[in-house]
Amino acid sequence: MRSGISLHVWLVALVFVVAIAVSRPAAADDRQACLKGSKETADATIAACTRAIDSGDYDGGELSNLYHHRGYAWSWTNLADCADRALKDYTDAIRLEPEAVSSLLNRSHIYNQRHDYDRAIADVDRAFEGGLSDYGKRVGYGERGYAYQAKGDNDRAIADYTDSLQLNADNYVALTGRGNAYFARGDVDRVIADCGQAIALYPQYRDAYYYRGHAYQAKGDPDRAIADYDQMIALDPNDSDAHDGRAFAYLSSGDLRSAISDVGLRRALLWLATIVLLAVIGWLCSRTGLHGRRWSGRTMIEICEEQTVDMQHRNAALERIALALEKHSPG
Repeated sequence: MRSGISLHVWLVALVFVVAIAVSRPAAADDRQACLKGSKETADATIAACTRAIDSGDYDGGELSNLYHHRGYAWSWTNLADCADRALKDYTDAIRLEPEAVSSLLNRSHIYNQRHDYDRAIADVDRAFEGGLSDYGKRVGYGERGYAYQAKGDNDRAIADYTDSLQLNADNYVALTGRGNAYFARGDVDRVIADCGQAIALYPQYRDAYYYRGHAYQAKGDPDRAIADYDQMIALDPNDSDAHDGRAFAYLSSGDLRSAISDVGLRRALLWLATIVLLAVIGWLCSRTGLHGRRWSGRTMIEICEEQTVDMQHRNAALERIALALEKHSPG
């Protein structure tokens, strides 16, 4: 009787030992598959990361790293909530390892995409405090520069883009970002120089043409603006920003026919009417010369400026209506 019981106990123990021996290598294999995953094997990578996370075999920095890699793998998928899943995984990685700088930088990118610029800046600041490689610094300067620019702090944006360029002078994205910040600050020539350098480094970078086109337009050089928009359209014939920009440049140069061919009759005429109305309002305001006369505590100039802003809003609404009409018109 005793020998039978002993044999049963030994068999159970043997099965338990074998199960442990099998599960450990399996978990280790999942960890390797998670860390070495690729875009081509996104689903398998995510599955491996999930098994390794759920195995209970990892904690601390190792578990944080698994969350980070699964977070990045979500970006390889077409899931509607892939950014939400990535954000949660990066947040879990940072919770486990507060100095998980890669997760901080990747989370800052998602925050920028969601226009949550203060959180993006805070994450980049924490990443710098945790210590970054030169590559990590370039990423950090780019994300923080973008956030500062979106907040209207162009001086800090320019400083970050410049620091990034000191680490890599051939960073055409940073050059274009700095150029756009210069443009927002009113330094048109510098945006043209930066975007021109970005184009020389990477002739297929459409944003550089876009911002330089705007700069040329602001300088009153519609021909060069049109040339840049032409380059954008050559890269993507369906680029609506390029067609809109070129149409406006055509209108500025008096070529109504070409403007109509880019955006259609309704929008071209609406833009032309807006330009004329704003010009008339500006002329009337300047002709009064009554800076000092006040109506209900406001000067004539202030009233004219308010009317100008109101007119811009109304015409923006009219343009949206015109676009809707174009989409639903027959033919």
